[in-house]
Amino acid sequence: MILGRLRPVFLASMLATLACGGQQKGADAPSGPAQKPKTFRDVLAEVRDREAKNGQGGATSYDESEAGDSHEAVLMRLMNSPWGARVDKDDQVLAPLLDWEKWRRVRFWGFDHFTGFRYGKDHHVMTVAFVTELPAGTPVRSETCMRKFEAWGRPQIKGFDVKFDEFKVKWSKWRNQPLMVSYVDGKLNWGLSRVEFSAAWAAYPAYPNACLIYAVGVPWRDHDDLAQKLRDRWVDEGFAMLEAKTSERPFRK
Repeated sequence: MILGRLRPVFLASMLATLACGGQQKGADAPSGPAQKPKTFRDVLAEVRDREAKNGQGGATSYDESEAGDSHEAVLMRLMNSPWGARVDKDDQVLAPLLDWEKWRRVRFWGFDHFTGFRYGKDHHVMTVAFVTELPAGTPVRSETCMRKFEAWGRPQIKGFDVKFDEFKVKWSKWRNQPLMVSYVDGKLNWGLSRVEFSAAWAAYPAYPNACLIYAVGVPWRDHDDLAQKLRDRWVDEGFAMLEAKTSERPFRK
């Protein structure tokens, strides 16, 4: 798929949605007694250690998925991969990612955002984080954050020919507070092509007078069932794992 088509797809899937194999292997496992499975806290400790050794969070030592991998193969691999996380370049947010070592931190053109990640040079899956300000004195709740973000997102998608299935909401927990998660499937007409995708986003009451939004978009490319199931891993598992590392709203430096 042409790269120039992928980024508008992501813009549409992230902003338009606001409008209303086996366990992944690294090295072979050593022989001997079975090892205790790692917890997400263990993984985060490894992330911090790796990031510290690499200096910048986006150091080029990270591998990306093989260029020749088919979209289906990549989605299958991610479906069966454990969770980890990557940080923004200033170490302010830990974003949960499957097969975390193979993601690349990137900037997406065309809309303002805090940080973003892509899986593979063909943009098999993309995630993005936004920071949304609230008026002083506004109660910082997930639902308030979601409404504010959606109000910002509506005008951003004017000019895009996007159609959506039913918007759905799932409530989760984050820092012992309710966490509102929205998700949807959609179709973007782009020139003579139609691109279908699944997307989801969560609204975090993370800071005084500001919210953090974390979103994921998965293009279908003829594998709608896999794309939906992979998106649902963020909905059911991943979003609740996000870690905001600062008490005040983060700024991209």
